Amino acid sequence: MSASFSNDEIEDKFFLLGQREILGILNDLSHRREPVTVYFNEGREFIVTLILSARDDGLVFDIGGDARANKLLEKASSCVFLARPDGIRVQFTGLNPQRFSWGNQDAFWVPIPARVVRMQRREYFRNELPIVDPLKVRLYDEKGETLAYWPIFDLCVGGLSVQVSGPPEVKVQDHIAKLHIVLGIRNVVRCEGIVRHVTQIEKSRQGKYRIGISFQGLPHEMDVAIQRHINQLEYERRKLLPK
Repeated sequence: MSASFSNDEIEDKFFLLGQREILGILNDLSHRREPVTVYFNEGREFIVTLILSARDDGLVFDIGGDARANKLLEKASSCVFLARPDGIRVQFTGLNPQRFSWGNQDAFWVPIPARVVRMQRREYFRNELPIVDPLKVRLYDEKGETLAYWPIFDLCVGGLSVQVSGPPEVKVQDHIAKLHIVLGIRNVVRCEGIVRHVTQIEKSRQGKYRIGISFQGLPHEMDVAIQRHINQLEYERRKLLPK
C-alpha cells in the first residue's frame, strides 16, 4: 500500500477522534477539491477521487476514472483513504463502500470514520534505506547488553522500522534502554525507544515481521543529523534517475 504503514502502526496521538473535528477535516478536503487516493484489496488496487460530501449520515466520494477498479471497489469490505493537503497526511479507513446514484451521477458512500490520522510531514516522512550495506541499529537493555542488531528498513526523525525473520523477542510497548545508530564518522544517534508495533508481513514457516520503534528523548542535534542523512540519500537517488 502506498501508505508506509497501516493504522495499527500509527501512534494514538496522531488520531482525531471527535466527530466535529473529523467532519471538519473531511469537509475541508471536499471544499478544496483535494485529490484523495483510495486503496483497497490490500493496496493492490486504487482509485483517485474527490470527496463530494461529508455529513453525519456518511461520506460520499466520486467514482474513479477506471471502470474496472470501480467494480472491484464495490466488492471490497474496506478501503484506506489517503490525501496530503499542504504536505499534511490525512488518512482514514472506510468500511463496505457502496455505489449509488448521487445527484443523477454515480458515486460511492461509506460511513463517517470513527477516527482520522492527521500528521505533519516531518512526523511521517520515512525513507526506505538501501538494502546493500544497510544502516543498522543496535538495541541495548537496561544492563547495557545487546538485545538485537538489525538492518534498518526505513527511517524518519520520529523513529525507524526493521524487518526480521522469525517471531521477534520484543513486543509492543517494550521500552528500549538505548538505540545506537552510526550515520557517519561524526554522527551517532543515541536515545531511548518504545516498540510501537510488531506486524507479521509474510506468512511462511519462519514468518517475516516488521517492527516499528519510536525515538524517545531524541536530542535536537541528532534530529538534524537524521534529516540530513535522509536528504543526502534522496539526493544520491535522484542523481541515478534518468534525465
